[in-house]
Amino acid sequence: MARRCTRTTPLPFDSLSRTISTMSNLETLDVAVPDTLLHGMGMLFNGPFDLACLQSCTLFYQTENDEYWDLYENIHIFAHPTLETLVIKKAKLDYRGFDLIEQPHETALSKLHLIECDINDDALSDLLMFPKALKEFVMTQNEEPSPELEESSDSIRDYMIAVKSACHSLETVTIDFPTLMTHRALALREFDHLKTLRINWDHQLFGKTSKKPRLHSAGLPPELETLEFFNELGTDPEVTDLFVYALENLPITARKLKRLIVVEGENGIPKAIEDAVKAQPQLKLDVIGSMDDRSDNETEATETEAEAEESERNGGGGQTQTDTRPLRMGRHDGSRL
Repeated sequence: MARRCTRTTPLPFDSLSRTISTMSNLETLDVAVPDTLLHGMGMLFNGPFDLACLQSCTLFYQTENDEYWDLYENIHIFAHPTLETLVIKKAKLDYRGFDLIEQPHETALSKLHLIECDINDDALSDLLMFPKALKEFVMTQNEEPSPELEESSDSIRDYMIAVKSACHSLETVTIDFPTLMTHRALALREFDHLKTLRINWDHQLFGKTSKKPRLHSAGLPPELETLEFFNELGTDPEVTDLFVYALENLPITARKLKRLIVVEGENGIPKAIEDAVKAQPQLKLDVIGSMDDRSDNETEATETEAEAEESERNGGGGQTQTDTRPLRMGRHDGSRL
């Protein structure tokens, strides 16, 4: 239950929220403070005339044992009329969501990032009803969350149903949450503006194989242009077959898909998927972690041949040549495209 303010003597943290509230032209607010200031900042977001020009906000409260802080204390940030970008780190929210009487109408929020949060999917669905045109949704969580999750669902399908509240406007959805599973394929045809989808596993999209028969396949967004998987493909043979079928029938399943981004696992990329991509002229396959290596190897081989030819033209190994070529530096940071 949310705490109520009944005191008449201001506590020290109230002075911080009052000071911030006087910054009438403030457009960007990054909060990274101890959770003792959580309630006071929540009162600031509940002020009807405070931060009237705010466009970007990041919220993170440091707890004593690195626990999740209670987002319900700052829930009114979702009602802010001018806020466009909201980043929330290490927060939790139970099923209540925005259960207050005064619910907002058509906020300006266009980007929402939930970083390592423990969020109930029903509450998330309620919150995403308020933005007039949410464009970007990002949700990330560690492979081994700490502390353990209490409010989160274990199904990626539940979260895709939750973000369906904004399916009329979403252009990018990123769910980097490797422990989420589902045995049912995702139904995404209603996301008619979605151009980029990033998730961990191919079986999160097509549904992990189980003893129950499949009733339907994945319905991809009609405007999808980029599909990215953060984890290796081919861990479920039946899912691989479904993926290949979808690629072979691209004019029907995802006619605007232009880019498939994957990582190379221990066994490489399934050959059937590579062949299916090659058969689609419009589709480019980007393999993270191997593309640069292959490119470097090819370039180095070409340079070795050129050096040999140059040596022959100069009469063999007795003459030393000065290398005037610029130093090449390949990308080895492993960053995602």
